[in-house]
Amino acid sequence: MQPLHFKVPRLKEETIRVECWDLDNFFEPIHYHEEFQISLILEGEGSLFVAESVIPFEKGEIYLFGKNLPHVFRNKNFAFEGSGHCKAKAVSVFFNQDVLKNALMDIPEAYAIQRLIDFSVYGVKVSDCKQADISRKLALLPDKNSFERFLGLLDILECISKDNNLNFISSLGVPLHSVQENLPKINLVFDYVRKNFSEKISLKQVAALVNMSPTAFCRYFKYKSQKTFSRFLIEVRIANACRLLYQDDFNTSECCYSSGYNNLSNFHKHFKSVTGMTPLEYRNSILKQTN
Repeated sequence: MQPLHFKVPRLKEETIRVECWDLDNFFEPIHYHEEFQISLILEGEGSLFVAESVIPFEKGEIYLFGKNLPHVFRNKNFAFEGSGHCKAKAVSVFFNQDVLKNALMDIPEAYAIQRLIDFSVYGVKVSDCKQADISRKLALLPDKNSFERFLGLLDILECISKDNNLNFISSLGVPLHSVQENLPKINLVFDYVRKNFSEKISLKQVAALVNMSPTAFCRYFKYKSQKTFSRFLIEVRIANACRLLYQDDFNTSECCYSSGYNNLSNFHKHFKSVTGMTPLEYRNSILKQTN
């Protein structure tokens, strides 16, 4: 079976994408993507497939996957969706490794990080003695904003690069095949949403953009991004609202209507679901940080 080329739905203003998974099962099937991935397993156990290799994984472990490296976490006790028995919890970080390597190219002190990124083509498991320290740093990333998240990532990579007992999972690493599919349809949708999120966007309208029926488009988008289209649209709009709140020149109502919402109640509900805070709590947390 050929691995699936997966599209990580990073927002335009995101250099680093941090996702907190709380699922019945980890994402299937075996897949690869252009982004470097770091995953901390918070709950779950089973088998990890990396290229031609298979190893067991369990709670507390940390893994690195380089660009285009096929991989998948498979739960030991598969839970049916909606069963309420979540056995797949993790924090995962995604970023463009080429961008990071280019940024560090002329920094001699970053040689160890660049070497770690090169080694990630084989899949890497962090040794047990380093897990606790790096786990704490990874757990803090979701609450960091913009540049702090970037600095946090560099700190994590630097700590991992000092691990003298890293385990390399695959002996083959990234296959020699080039990426056959560049996902032009979903990229077109991403670009359209980022440019028009402040306007009314219907599912029928976006499906027509890529010459699909709404039903077929919904299946395609979920399969390629592991998100529903409605969830992606919500995240783009709330990201814009967060940017406006950060500027401190807009009140909650202005952020709501400037982000494509025409209902404050809906806006508050979606804001809380994405950030875990109300708009007021978010602004207060920003003021607390700046002070």
